[in-house]
Amino acid sequence: MSVVKRINIRQRTFYSNTNIAKSDYRHVGLFQYNQQEDEPVRITKTRNRKEKLTCPAKKTMNDKRSRLYFDLLVKGNFGENDYFISLTYSDPHLPADEKEAEEKIKKYTRDLRREAKKLGIQNLKYIYITEAGGVKGRIHHHMLLDGSLPRDLVEGLWSKQIKPFRPEREMLGWCNAKRIQITGPDYLTRISRYLTKDPQGRKRWKQSTGLILPGTTKADNICSIKQFEQMSLFGNTIELEKFVHQHHRGFIITESATELNEVTGQWYIRLHLMRKKLYMQTMAICKAAEAADITSAEKEMQYIPELKVNGIQGDLWGGTGW
Repeated sequence: MSVVKRINIRQRTFYSNTNIAKSDYRHVGLFQYNQQEDEPVRITKTRNRKEKLTCPAKKTMNDKRSRLYFDLLVKGNFGENDYFISLTYSDPHLPADEKEAEEKIKKYTRDLRREAKKLGIQNLKYIYITEAGGVKGRIHHHMLLDGSLPRDLVEGLWSKQIKPFRPEREMLGWCNAKRIQITGPDYLTRISRYLTKDPQGRKRWKQSTGLILPGTTKADNICSIKQFEQMSLFGNTIELEKFVHQHHRGFIITESATELNEVTGQWYIRLHLMRKKLYMQTMAICKAAEAADITSAEKEMQYIPELKVNGIQGDLWGGTGW
């Protein structure tokens, strides 16, 4: 007796907050799913029977999921006026390896938390990434930090005491803390993608305790196979908007992509959603900033002396010496 394969459309939704009602960002994945099919990628053990091997396609999928998690972690905890920090080392303080660099950045986070507690801030939020390699081959760090601390303090703590029990300190290298500004609805997406861009060395992120963690849900039979084909094969934006309006009311599509899943061999739809109210607020801020820049430029133009071409020509052609 043959077994009938029941194929349905599964929706996997990732949220920027485990409390779905408070989540302003969502990543939605739609794909065909068959409960009676086995795992398409075989996972085997190595010789020591401790580590597992995965094929390149499986590793790519895991990397995508890791970047997706990081993106939602950033969006759920950081925003306008928080800090984007770059930390480098001068030659005398350049770590010999990643382990030594990790000790230095941990010391920096301890100093930040200590100063935050002095100001009454109990839960200082941060995420940092250690990057080894790159074009110059030097270890450095990138950090997202809660914007509650003064900038001079944040930059000044990237240092060490010259002598014990003395106030003099020596900078470990270069520390540049910039306030995050809203430059568009995707400003946090661009930050997270920059931090997780393909490195020539190795990257790994660490985070503080007390962060808002992403959540996830799944739902089967979310739409018909015909609707899924219209959305995936033909890129029907009307069907995508209709789907979002039906299943994610109050959200707007900021990015969509259709790709072939190398693991399952089937089409996969990815949607990046943003709460419509937040989207409108972000666009209003960008338009106000653009209008302010235009007004400032117009005011500066008023102070430029007006060029009198006729007067110059009169001096050249009708003046003395010609």
